[in-house]
Amino acid sequence: MNAEEQARQDRFVFERNRRQFAVARVLVRQILAGYTGIAASELCFSANQYGRPALVIAGERVEFNLSHTDGLAALAVTRTGEVGVDVEDAERRSRPEEVADHFFAPSEVASLMALPEEQRRARFFDLWTLKEAYIKARGMGLAIPLDAFAYDLSRGRAAIDLAIDASLGDPRAGWQFRLEDPTPRHRLALAVRLPEGHAPKVSYRWVGPAAPGRLG
Repeated sequence: MNAEEQARQDRFVFERNRRQFAVARVLVRQILAGYTGIAASELCFSANQYGRPALVIAGERVEFNLSHTDGLAALAVTRTGEVGVDVEDAERRSRPEEVADHFFAPSEVASLMALPEEQRRARFFDLWTLKEAYIKARGMGLAIPLDAFAYDLSRGRAAIDLAIDASLGDPRAGWQFRLEDPTPRHRLALAVRLPEGHAPKVSYRWVGPAAPGRLG
């Protein structure tokens, strides 16, 4: 890591958070080095006005997005479009109905509350990770209101649909979405806008003393 990354790592209070940050940054550098041919330690990054990092590289487009939580880090990379990824620990403490009512679009809240109570937590994390992935793919983070776009999961994970309010100035065309369960406790969502005929691919690599179940 460079000096700026090391300084950010040092600001974490708990050792596990410092370790998670370090692993994620090393992951980014090692994988992007393979895409660019530039040594991992020599990669340079800049940030847009919303704080999203981007590679500083001449003559080539490589878009990436990073997310990490307890026990899992995810990196999405593309040469041909926009991409965002989010991972969450679905076992962490949360109040799904309360959070959804405050942040989600009305149609998402209605679909969540229509489910039996025992199914709401799983659906909440499906929607939350998808929403995070979209705003990260747009490169604007929470500058995009979370209730200005709404996912429809009524046809299942294989047919995720998205309605985008006209105020966001973003056409629906080209957007593709994936939901995954890398481990029994984690949820992963990918949002990517690719040219027609392209489809995202998801693969996993376990780094640690023992595999955590589904990851492979």
